Amino acid sequence: MELSKMSKAELEHLIAESRTELTELATRGADLNGSDVDRFDALEATVTEARTRLQAIESRAAAIKSGVASGSVAVDAPAEARTAKPSTELRGKLTLSKGESLRAWEAQNGPQGEQSEPLSLDRLLRGMATGSWNGADAERALVTTNSTAIVPTPLGSQLIDKARAKSVVLLAGATVVPMTSSTLRVPRLTGEGAPAFYNEGAQRNAQDLSFDSVTLTARTFDRLILISKELFEDSNPSIGDVISQSFASQYALGIDQYALFGDGVAPNPLGLVNTPAVPKVAHGANGTALTNYDWLIQAQGNVLGQNFLPTAQIASPRTATSLSLLKNSQGDYLTPPVSITQSLVSSVVPNNVLAGTSTDSSYLITGDFSQLFIGVRSQFSIKVLDERYADTGQIAFLASSRWDVAVAQPLAFQVDTGIRSA
Repeated sequence: MELSKMSKAELEHLIAESRTELTELATRGADLNGSDVDRFDALEATVTEARTRLQAIESRAAAIKSGVASGSVAVDAPAEARTAKPSTELRGKLTLSKGESLRAWEAQNGPQGEQSEPLSLDRLLRGMATGSWNGADAERALVTTNSTAIVPTPLGSQLIDKARAKSVVLLAGATVVPMTSSTLRVPRLTGEGAPAFYNEGAQRNAQDLSFDSVTLTARTFDRLILISKELFEDSNPSIGDVISQSFASQYALGIDQYALFGDGVAPNPLGLVNTPAVPKVAHGANGTALTNYDWLIQAQGNVLGQNFLPTAQIASPRTATSLSLLKNSQGDYLTPPVSITQSLVSSVVPNNVLAGTSTDSSYLITGDFSQLFIGVRSQFSIKVLDERYADTGQIAFLASSRWDVAVAQPLAFQVDTGIRSA
């Protein structure tokens, strides 16, 4: 058998047998003839090759055990070794929860055998803005005109995943729905029967589940993003993510704005606050200032009363500051009750909402944000506006994508209105 096809046990057995024969030949001394010498040399070469082969197998096993191989064979492993199977935990999933990557979903649900190129959104944006493509030939090939690029799926999902990490509604637990077509109907449960006890022999009544669906329609969303020339010039290209992180931050603000406050007037999506079936609780004819945490606790209780577990409460920075400034009669700052769920702050929550005669009220949004669906089509196009902002020392990108928002279960939320500053 060829040494390359032997297992570790077979190699060890071969080495042991060869060493026994080598020892026997070496003890012949003067009786050693020409054929014995040839045999000795052949055995010695075989043992050397077998030991090298055995050492490679042991090194590979140690590397895999220690995690160095990261799920695949080491670089010096023989060609016949099998690599680890790729993860398939997202394959077939219709929705993505908090922490699950859209890029990973597309990799596992795309055409079999598809390999993502090692592309960089940072290099693409930098090249488009400066015209310098040193070391970025793959990105340069994506540019369809002198100033426009169609961002491929891996980079589009990479940008979305970065925006997700910065978007408040997604941090709150909103569900991402990868859209495989321009419209997508997502089923939801609207009713279910209750279990019951029965006497022996009694007729069992059918308890049907009832469903309907929410429809997501991929709407074109353009975002004009300005980045200073200083950022391009002062950021080190080798660190890679500076520009794309800035890009994603501004894009995340757009997601929050329309997911929460979209007015539903075409082509805008209908956001959570403006969804008619979402319960609204007003605080005074002209709004009321916060003096304690009662409203936050009551809002959570109302959501719990609808059999949904609140995942977050979202407020404006002003409201968050007012809560932080609450004090008791001794002047000590109040400690928020431990029962209050995750509190998040977003600058898109306005402080100039009309409430009676007041023009400076705000919102508090409480709910199980897994019931807020963000449908995403990951295709992006990016255009550089070369001249428009030249006199301000900025570089403008016009990013275009398609997505939509829908509230799956309106009773999973509550919007408190009329919240004023103390």
